[in-house]
Amino acid sequence: MITRGLTRITLFTALALTTALAHGAPYEWNYPAPIKTPGANDNGNVVLFDVSHGGTEGNADWVIDGAFSDFADALVAEGYTVQEYRGVDKNGDGVIQFVDDYHTPTEAAHAANEAVITYPGISHADVLVLAESNRPFTIAERDALAQFVADGNGVFFIADHYNADRNLNTWDSTEVFNGYNRSTRAKYDLGGTYGDLRNPGTAGDGWLAETFGVRFRFNAIDWKSGVSGIVDPEQGEGLTVGVDPVLMAGGATLAITDPSRAKGLVYFGPSDSPARWSHAVDSGVYFGGEAEGPYVAIAKAGAGKAAFIGDSSPIEDDSPKYRRQDNGETKHTYPGWTDAGNAAVLSVNIVDWLATPESYTAFGGSVHPAGDATPNPLASEELDDPDNGAPWREPSGGYAPWDPSTFAAGAYGAPQGIDGGDGGDGTTLTVTEALARSNGTDVTATGEITRGINDPYALEIADPANPGATLYVKLESEYRDAFSPANDPSVVGETLQVTGTRDDYMTEPSIESVTAMKLVDDSGSDSGDETACGSADSITVSTAYASSLGTPLTVVGEVIGGINDPYALELGDPSNGTSIYVKLESGQRAQYSPANNPAIVGEWLEVVGTRDEYMTHPSVESVSSLTLLSSCP
Repeated sequence: MITRGLTRITLFTALALTTALAHGAPYEWNYPAPIKTPGANDNGNVVLFDVSHGGTEGNADWVIDGAFSDFADALVAEGYTVQEYRGVDKNGDGVIQFVDDYHTPTEAAHAANEAVITYPGISHADVLVLAESNRPFTIAERDALAQFVADGNGVFFIADHYNADRNLNTWDSTEVFNGYNRSTRAKYDLGGTYGDLRNPGTAGDGWLAETFGVRFRFNAIDWKSGVSGIVDPEQGEGLTVGVDPVLMAGGATLAITDPSRAKGLVYFGPSDSPARWSHAVDSGVYFGGEAEGPYVAIAKAGAGKAAFIGDSSPIEDDSPKYRRQDNGETKHTYPGWTDAGNAAVLSVNIVDWLATPESYTAFGGSVHPAGDATPNPLASEELDDPDNGAPWREPSGGYAPWDPSTFAAGAYGAPQGIDGGDGGDGTTLTVTEALARSNGTDVTATGEITRGINDPYALEIADPANPGATLYVKLESEYRDAFSPANDPSVVGETLQVTGTRDDYMTEPSIESVTAMKLVDDSGSDSGDETACGSADSITVSTAYASSLGTPLTVVGEVIGGINDPYALELGDPSNGTSIYVKLESGQRAQYSPANNPAIVGEWLEVVGTRDEYMTHPSVESVSSLTLLSSCP
């Protein structure tokens, strides 16, 4: 793996955070941009998720701390630093401001627009993820992306079905990525910084085809059973190892125009029966089978690489962060990352491939086989826009997709968060007070656990002073062992403090997207955290299990056994069966690995480190101290 991203990210992040915190602005409720960092498994690579050109419109919430958080967290677990890219802070006020340079495509307007992709802005990264970009790229931005790839880096293009124009600006991601609108109307010959963005009418033209030898079709297809024509790993550069059929819930395919640069990974198989998406503006399915083109493809363009998928559904999760831009309503996303037909394995494989430089510059030969050109790469239906350059629905209610000042509170890019601010003042609320907060508001609330809900996926808390006031708390997977009444009935009657976002679960008021959870006593002090032995600040395994990733902690528990011998051990809480893995540094393995020292099993251990995940299980890593305890039960 390459390490060039490591030194650059440190300075870049420090400057960005300092700037954001040092200056105020109307949009500051949503700053600084999030960043997720790995622990001791840091592989030195940086993955940027772009939101400068969209990915947050309509129900889309493709951000690393929202409905793409499962994807981002999986990459962090693999050692990647994951960061959100919003643009370039040209005036140094700590906020990225969008200026409409589309309707006035002049150099002056482009210079004022900060929501842009520049080569210096992304050059510290190894992989750039473009998820449903909803605003076209300028000529300079296309050049920046091409330079990024020519430099040996990779881009992952995640599109959706044609007319997934979520902000009603007449552009969807298939058009943005291709580099032209489906329409041939003169209004798309913008000139200036954008150039001519009209449909060229030939498959080999357009920025994507010219750069990578592939284009997104304008089809719209459903096949929820999973697209099953997965190529052999030898043909697919090893990326299809462990990959099962991939869900398509209203998606697009691609067409290979140059098989020396691009090739498909996933096609419709002989047993698949793809159908027209119910809202498609044309026949939806043009040819069927392999002739429809690949659903997932990759490209080798000189030193760099690219990958493409025609639907966000198998990648997204159901934890949206933002409100809708047009009406402020709560978003609803699909738990595709964990559902049947997910693209979780494939997506991580793709990023690993994109982040790994390789010296070959094209596909061909036995080692890196060429692809297969798609017959009829441009269907006759794709030659013009059935909507004649109009959005599928006109914006209403004062919402203007090119004017962020019209975005509803709590939407990405809006001037204000929910309730005119950041959605929370840092205080702990009662259940009654939390119920009064709007959906989408970040809250910390305390209540008494009364019962399990949809066991083991949620629980109910009540306000002791107002027992009729209740909230459901949706439990993320890492919290279910310790806090689900189905798994630990003793938590019923305990007081719970939970931090998350107000929402609705099973039609009832809830707290979801939980980031922190712990048992407290009636005064709000930690309860159940204390251990009978160890340091004064030590906590139980159950409390460590429920702690957020990145939390420094000192945990005490009983050694149960070895994990991935001799690299880790399992530490347990005998009171409730909860366990956490402890990743051992090289100098700790001789004494503390059960593989090397079987006598350590059954001993009590105090571990100082950082909450993380090891082999997808909650863990303590970056361990700085291990101490055997003789006074524990």
